[in-house]
Amino acid sequence: MANIHALMTLINKIFPKENCTRDNIAEFIRRLALKDVSQNNEHFAPVQPPQVNQSSRYSPEKITQKPSTRGKQSEPYATFKKMRQVGGVREEYMSYYANNAEIFFKQAQFMKDFMDNYDQKIPLDTYCATYGTMDDAQLRTYFTWRTKVRQGVIEETSLSYAFCYIFELLNDVGVSSPAEAIEKLMTLWRLFRRYHETMDTNLRQWIRDYYVVHKPQLAVEFSAFSSRFPVPYHVEDVTLMAKAKSCRWDDLRVIEASSSFRITNGQFYKAADQAMIEKCACFVIQELAKLFKSSGVDLRNMFFENRREKMYPLFRGAVHRNTAIQPITVQLDEFETIKLNGRGWYREYLTLAQYRSVIGYILKCIEVKMRKHFGYKRNLQMPNISQVENSFLYSEPDKFTYPTRPTMGRLKVWKARAFSVISSAEFELAITRAIAEYCKLAHLVIVNGVVKEIKPVEIDLSKLKDIEKEHLETAAKLIAEEPPVPVVEVPRPAVIAPDLEMAGMAGFVDSLPEEGRTLLIALLNGGQVPPNSELLVETINAKALEAIADNMIDYSESVPYVYDDYTDELKLLLGGQ
Repeated sequence: MANIHALMTLINKIFPKENCTRDNIAEFIRRLALKDVSQNNEHFAPVQPPQVNQSSRYSPEKITQKPSTRGKQSEPYATFKKMRQVGGVREEYMSYYANNAEIFFKQAQFMKDFMDNYDQKIPLDTYCATYGTMDDAQLRTYFTWRTKVRQGVIEETSLSYAFCYIFELLNDVGVSSPAEAIEKLMTLWRLFRRYHETMDTNLRQWIRDYYVVHKPQLAVEFSAFSSRFPVPYHVEDVTLMAKAKSCRWDDLRVIEASSSFRITNGQFYKAADQAMIEKCACFVIQELAKLFKSSGVDLRNMFFENRREKMYPLFRGAVHRNTAIQPITVQLDEFETIKLNGRGWYREYLTLAQYRSVIGYILKCIEVKMRKHFGYKRNLQMPNISQVENSFLYSEPDKFTYPTRPTMGRLKVWKARAFSVISSAEFELAITRAIAEYCKLAHLVIVNGVVKEIKPVEIDLSKLKDIEKEHLETAAKLIAEEPPVPVVEVPRPAVIAPDLEMAGMAGFVDSLPEEGRTLLIALLNGGQVPPNSELLVETINAKALEAIADNMIDYSESVPYVYDDYTDELKLLLGGQ
């Protein structure tokens, strides 16, 4: 009884102008059997009640529908409805496997000339945005933005809308030639990245892929476009890559481009003569190249490598329809080439980062030896050879060829030989000899930890004949006709020359402040230097340089001491203490 009462209450709400009772409830239930949202406000189509059936059996009844009062759909919604019917509907079971890129291309061709002027901006945040991912308001927002873009006005909008427009250009929609498509892509990239820089990586690759696919229709080289990219096409410095390819090893920064360790980042480089450090390191690398060559190893193999890898399908991450392309080879620049053959797409490119750990090990060994040779106050520990071993064992393309952990015995021949050279004792000795040889050739000497350049005296041999001629002429004029009168030389009294070094030491001691003398006396007697005496030690050494052109105290070690050459004079001048 409660259920019938609730049903009658519901029917009276649906038909407020009629009265539903227990006697006529069957008639109202029959009228509710047919639902049509387009008929009236109650969303139910009226049904004629059946005639009284004398036989108590149901018979077919004709349903008379009222004509629709809904008019034609207004623009642009009618166009959107037609667009959605282009290319098939993926929600239907039979068209579920329809290519989404093909559907997008057909719909984009249908809407290529469409323009809009919508006064609202509805955001869109979806991956691989197409028309099918937008509702009517979002479609109006997109086409209004696209209309302004085609008029040269690029405004901020959701990144998904910008990608949808990029997909149109990549599918040659709205352009007359591939060159025009690339120009529009670059214009959008340059002006829109002020709002979203995240598009840099995608557009750098997609424009490259578009150029490769349309190379037969493009009369210009890829560099004509890549040089105008808002970001560098190559992640690595092209200038350094070109110099590294020549392998002259005359620029330390080019060498460091292939290294995990950089000498130019350390305190040793910043505190010393930087030009000298760079030249010395480059000279050592050149000498090591000879050592590797004597063992049958080309050092260039570790600085750069031409790699070849199979690519994923082009336009990765973009909505792009597949097109038939004949086998082709496109050289993008001197560092990169893309090929298509019967087995797929392949990319060949120059890389400087293949053996970064190996070059880093070599450069660190060089700095360790240079610090020691030049008397730098802080030393470094030699690096661990295991980083070289791991770099060779797990470098591409070898690591995918081993069913188990690789071993040194299964390395390529040149890698095994290179590791043998680097791990030998001769390697460190070669570095030490090369540093000494450079100092000899550069006329460098190290005095108390200070590197000085001694320039040799140059004699112009071309003037020797003129000097000899003038000497003979002068000698002829000095010859007298009569023999000269002998001159008796009177010996001068002997003069005892003062000890200049001792005099300079006395002036040094006189110039010292009282605390300086106290510090020297403590050091001479084997005492310890008080804490925070660095400034006083520097003052003492500075006055010693003025007086005797040398330092007095060595402060590079943990325990400072007075140089042995001056201990006796100091003890004498300081009162024999």
